[in-house]
Amino acid sequence: MNMTEGQEQQQTKKLMNYHHEVLESQIEVQKQAFERIGSELYDNVGQMLSVAKIYLCTLEESALNEEQQNYVKQINEIVGKTIVDLRTLIRNLEAYLANNFDFGNSLGAELQRIRKTHKDVFELIITGTPRSLGYEKEIVLFRMVQELINTLLTSVASNLRTTLHYTGEQLMILIQYEGIRINVNTIQQRTELIGGRSSFLNTKKKELKIEIPFIL
Repeated sequence: MNMTEGQEQQQTKKLMNYHHEVLESQIEVQKQAFERIGSELYDNVGQMLSVAKIYLCTLEESALNEEQQNYVKQINEIVGKTIVDLRTLIRNLEAYLANNFDFGNSLGAELQRIRKTHKDVFELIITGTPRSLGYEKEIVLFRMVQELINTLLTSVASNLRTTLHYTGEQLMILIQYEGIRINVNTIQQRTELIGGRSSFLNTKKKELKIEIPFIL
């Protein structure tokens, strides 16, 4: 059956919205990744290198006795930790920016980051065998869930549990929390854009379900 001109325009608009959402999500995730890495390089790696420099200056002013040998050992430990941290930062950057972006691992890393300032607030559960939804879907989905979590933080939500349930046909995301109900219109629109659907299962218990099929 041939599509009418109106249907073609609607299909074209939907496709343009989809690509716009993917691009916008990519840019935002990349921006946050660079900001986070820059901050960690300055706050963590920079401080450790400064400490190493102090030890080196002390070593230069003294003879290599037993005490100075201990300084050398400490420097080696600091430099070793710095190298490990740099490698971790590089891996994180690659995970955020590369086309093999992994939704589950990236979400887990995001929740670990949040726990540094909001301890015992979030829980992530993964069931089933993880499968890839494809880079475009996963980058949009990650940004969508990331924004939802930030919104819940702002609204002082607590006891948030995120479950990723993989089946042979779809990925189901169940987000449970305690707090006020939030507006999920944007989430519903984005979910539909990548071929899925979202709904509140239980208004009182605040259970939001997002389902994304593997094959459209």
